Amino acid sequence: MNKKSFLYIFIAMSFIAPSVSHAQSSTDLNQLTAQGVAVYSWHNGVATALYVKKENYLFPVASMTKLVTAKAVEQLYPASTIFTISPQAMMNTKEANISIVPGMAFSRDDMMRSLLVSSNNGVANQFAASAGGTVFLDAMNNFLHTSGYTTTNFINPSGLDPASKKIAPNRLTPKNLSRLMSDIFTSDPLLTSILETKAVLVTEQTSRKQIQIKSSNELNYDPQYNFYVTLSKTGSTNLAGQDLAFVTNGGTKFDYVTVVFMHSKNRYDDGQIILNWLQKVLSYTIQP
Repeated sequence: MNKKSFLYIFIAMSFIAPSVSHAQSSTDLNQLTAQGVAVYSWHNGVATALYVKKENYLFPVASMTKLVTAKAVEQLYPASTIFTISPQAMMNTKEANISIVPGMAFSRDDMMRSLLVSSNNGVANQFAASAGGTVFLDAMNNFLHTSGYTTTNFINPSGLDPASKKIAPNRLTPKNLSRLMSDIFTSDPLLTSILETKAVLVTEQTSRKQIQIKSSNELNYDPQYNFYVTLSKTGSTNLAGQDLAFVTNGGTKFDYVTVVFMHSKNRYDDGQIILNWLQKVLSYTIQP
């Protein structure tokens, strides 16, 4: 690297984080395992890149898909809608949450809590099946295209990898996934309230039994970091690797910060690294 290039990098890093040396911040961020990273600060609706890597590359999006699924649900179904889980919806979903089984019925918003908080694939399938035909996927892709998040098409509402290697999985760039998180945070109070949830009770409509739904984001249970995760979504498949997206506070400089990791080997370690780095950049303190 020539002296002129080094000077430009030093000046840029000093502008973003005057209290952190270039060497110190680089050492911290070199530990990140994610192939795609987008860390943006937001102020008055304007984004500033704090740290990015392959931010315009299309990565398989795994269960981040469900953010788009939820937007289609809001468009297609009124809040009064009751859904009954079918056996077909729960087939081949690799579902870890076995407390929700076929035959159970839930309100739209309780279904969305299961969709987003515990990332239930069967619930995603049921939302799509209830619309019939391609109506639901058309709504998802229309939302993606008209909002400018991608020109590609999503092929399912869950984010699971396609059965055939000839079919491209659901894909987004880290940059546009960051923008989607920001748009939800600033303009969708229902989804924001759900994505903020660490644990919640949902009510089965027939038996009135309450079922606890827990967040799939391990940072939400870490006492050192959970305070700094305002809302979040996770995902993981063989093609996507580990994904994590969250919103954190912007310290005294910005309104908030969006953090996106795609194709990570350890998304939660990456999350801790970024939060530790942000406390230096944004001058706030991570609790000991």
